[in-house]
Amino acid sequence: MLGNVDQQTSAPLARAPGPRALPKLGGMLQLRGDPLAKILELRKRFGGFVRLGPLGNSDVFLVTDPAAARHALLDHHTNYKKGLAAQRLRPILGDGSLLLERDVWRRRRRMIQPGFHKQKVATLAKSFVEAADDLVVRWSAAINAGRSIDAREEMLQLTMRLTLRNMFRADAVELKPLVDAWHVVYGELSRNRMRLIRLPDWVPDRKRDETKQALATIHRVLGEQIRARANAEDDGTVLAMLLGARDEEGGGGLSEQELRDEVLTVFIGGYETSSNALAFTLSLLAAHPDAAAKHREEVDRVLQGREPEVTDLASLPFNRAVLDESLRLYPPSWMITREALVDDNIAGYRVSKGSQLLISAYGLHHAPDLWSDAERFKPERFMPDAPARDRFAYIPFGGGPRVCLGDQYALTEMQLVIARLAQKLTLKLQPGTRIEAQAHVGLRPRNPLHIVAALRSRA
Repeated sequence: MLGNVDQQTSAPLARAPGPRALPKLGGMLQLRGDPLAKILELRKRFGGFVRLGPLGNSDVFLVTDPAAARHALLDHHTNYKKGLAAQRLRPILGDGSLLLERDVWRRRRRMIQPGFHKQKVATLAKSFVEAADDLVVRWSAAINAGRSIDAREEMLQLTMRLTLRNMFRADAVELKPLVDAWHVVYGELSRNRMRLIRLPDWVPDRKRDETKQALATIHRVLGEQIRARANAEDDGTVLAMLLGARDEEGGGGLSEQELRDEVLTVFIGGYETSSNALAFTLSLLAAHPDAAAKHREEVDRVLQGREPEVTDLASLPFNRAVLDESLRLYPPSWMITREALVDDNIAGYRVSKGSQLLISAYGLHHAPDLWSDAERFKPERFMPDAPARDRFAYIPFGGGPRVCLGDQYALTEMQLVIARLAQKLTLKLQPGTRIEAQAHVGLRPRNPLHIVAALRSRA
């Protein structure tokens, strides 16, 4: 759509096309209201690289073109740092790896990446399958009565239990103060996502005070967990991995504050994002009986009634395709932000230092010139024999060096859960239920996702 983004020219750079905007803050106002609908509308009107308007003395750009996304996330990623939306997380996430930059980020990534390697994630596979089995037991009353369940609420509970189990070997009852405080903090993150004006600290604000108290509780509980396990043997938890992380270049391990910040970063990356992705996936299967039948057939044929294991996933391509297509339609990380560190040139368009790039996975994934029948649920487009596509037309976990560190954890968790549930249950969407998305910190269902589950006779 944009052609060669690296093409240099001696001619003056053009200003990217875009809508009329108010001065100073106009660039941040264009996506107010329903940002998902506006992203698609702006792409249709102006193309894949749109100037939304000014932000102070710089500009805000909407990126929904693979070549432009590749430019900022991979080919010229050193020209950019995390954007304002990510930087606003710093009061909560501190110096977690999500927000670090350059050499400090590279050192931290190098230290903790082994803990999220495929081989490490494979050791957690049993917990994912057991969580799915527990889910079926918990749903038994609703199944027997023919009552619907809310897929999002159930998946939130499932991913919280898995996060606590794999992080601490604990449950929500043991760590109730942490869980309660986390919900308060996450609510504030959601409210802050699109907020333009923030009250100064000296202005009384009840929500801000509640968030500070909740954050203090989180720090206290995490500090207790870290100190209690500081000299303990490696029990296979994510916390044990972080405690054992060492800088190969002699920089030692992580301080308590750094450990705390990384644990909070894992919560951000692994809780609501995975839960919403699972909720959308189950609801899409419930709404598409032909795809669900094909999914069950593959699972039955490959697994022959036994529990799925990590080694089975390569033999379950339709299982993965169902998940990939769900992540295309409803990418949990719907927007990636970057700030230009230098003046740049994207396809002959001027990007000045300080400009904000809003790289929209949602816009890329719903672009009709990139995906045929873009609004339809078609898992076949991700099967091994499907036509090749531009790598940056599909970025559910981002792209380039800063691709999501927990992508293998999330993909393994979700594939095993949906495969196990397919062995046990058939799902139907309750009449009147609408599968629609709403943009918050992550992409979440706009309405409750009511599904009706029934036990399979062979399960």
